[in-house]
Amino acid sequence: MIAIIANPNALRFNTAKLKNVIQFLEKSGASVDLFFTQKAKDGTDIANKIASKYRIIAAYGGDGIINEIINADLGSSVLGILPGGTTNVLAVDLSIPMDIQKAAELFIRPKFKRIYLGKINNQKFTLMAGIGFDACSVMNVDYRIKRISGKASYFLSGIMSYLKSKNYTIKVKIGDMEKHCRWVVVSKAKKYAGSYNISQEVDVDKPLFDVCIFKPILNSFFDLPIANLALFSNYSHKFLFIVEHIITNEEIFIEDSLPIQIDGDFFGIKKANISLCSKALSVVVP
Repeated sequence: MIAIIANPNALRFNTAKLKNVIQFLEKSGASVDLFFTQKAKDGTDIANKIASKYRIIAAYGGDGIINEIINADLGSSVLGILPGGTTNVLAVDLSIPMDIQKAAELFIRPKFKRIYLGKINNQKFTLMAGIGFDACSVMNVDYRIKRISGKASYFLSGIMSYLKSKNYTIKVKIGDMEKHCRWVVVSKAKKYAGSYNISQEVDVDKPLFDVCIFKPILNSFFDLPIANLALFSNYSHKFLFIVEHIITNEEIFIEDSLPIQIDGDFFGIKKANISLCSKALSVVVP
């Protein structure tokens, strides 16, 4: 049995394609039930109610609906992914096809991969937590523009966030280490924003974080565009004078209340305790 939890507000949500996928799965012998989210956190509530009743609980949408589902207790159910959002970074990391018909074909004779999740203040995430600049960009996204322009809305929000940004220093504690930076991304994945390489050493199937510390260079507002140049060059690991990579499985503490995003959605302005979940999650993969 397969359950599909769909976010109808996802950028690439397509009723006709979803209907075709369900017909394909049913013709292949699967029993399929469809659930729609109506508001934030619905994905978690739905998944909690149907956990262990379905072999596969599939997310149709972006990384946000996946994040909602993985914050449920899935019991014996495994996660399936039908990409349909603004970005689908987890799908890219797992080499899942962006075409939902091809992604659905993986459910017929499924193969599974165990991935390790991060946890921030008891909220799970699959990909990353960003503290500082990118969280401000996510916080300030105009969702009316996002519906039209997709990723471009984040670019526009990033410019506005930069112009309004405060020149603050973030204090990060990792074990006995203390680091000071302009921006920090705690990553579980190799990719950032869908296609940019942020790490060479971590992957979702490893119980490790890559803590990307964007160091103060000029102690001015110019630090942020320099950090963005390093990240979006696809070679952030080579900009060692700007980006320090700390590979760790230890807890990470942010002691000041700051803007935070997880998996591309705004999490709040708060202090943070970031750690690895002890139990891995099974996901359908090629």
